[in-house]
Amino acid sequence: MANPIKALNEHFLYNCKLAKALQQLLLPNERKLIELWFDKLLEMDKTVDQMIIRSDYMWFILLMLQSKKVKEPFTRLPPSNLLPLKKFVRLHIYEEVLIANEPNMVLSEPRRISRDSIFSEVEMITAATSCSSIKHSK
Repeated sequence: MANPIKALNEHFLYNCKLAKALQQLLLPNERKLIELWFDKLLEMDKTVDQMIIRSDYMWFILLMLQSKKVKEPFTRLPPSNLLPLKKFVRLHIYEEVLIANEPNMVLSEPRRISRDSIFSEVEMITAATSCSSIKHSK
């Protein structure tokens, strides 16, 4: 069985490399702030808890950078002591970033459907998510 601490560290470093590549696409002031976050996360390697927290943050930063938008709290300097991601990032920001990165998510205006078409429309489509495959009514 693989060493879980080594795997956690490798996962973090891999995501860090990807995020650093995407960081180059940001505006200079955003790029500098994200660099400070990277520096902070790289320091967090003393305990397993720190390594888990930094891995979660790096994963989230990578997702955020893939959507090409820097969102709070990453628009500010990193605090001296980072809480776990779920206690630090506001829920609506977390959801926005996840939705922006869902490969099958189409963000559009809701369709207006007549009452009759609800009963005549039976086509089902399969949409893959990061967790499973789910059937959705169209």
